[in-house]
Amino acid sequence: MIDFMPLKFDKTTEDRRGKIIWLSSGLTKINIVEIRSGFARGGHYHNHETTHFVISGKIEYREKNIDTGEEKTEIVLPHKEIKIPPRIAHLLIALEHSIFIETIRDINDVKIVPEYRKVVNELMNEN
Repeated sequence: MIDFMPLKFDKTTEDRRGKIIWLSSGLTKINIVEIRSGFARGGHYHNHETTHFVISGKIEYREKNIDTGEEKTEIVLPHKEIKIPPRIAHLLIALEHSIFIETIRDINDVKIVPEYRKVVNELMNEN
């Protein structure tokens, strides 16, 4: 028999970019994240792996390796999982209204990356 941890509602937050429903199951945080078209989320990295699963929409995903400076960009469509290794800065820009699920172990180890966070802030000011 498999014993599942119960899913617990923690809170809901919302700003111009959209809404986040914060859930948890044991030590794992499970966030349902909305990004309205033309807005961005992210602009940081973690010291552990995170996963994002795109439910709907179209996202431009950018990442940068903090140690090597190597960058890559891709367009991510629904039903695609994005695994983000430790120390990889990430930025998600909604090309269409988008929803994704984020799983993460520790939401308190966010390290802001100024060049990526600048994009998040600029898009919030433009829209």
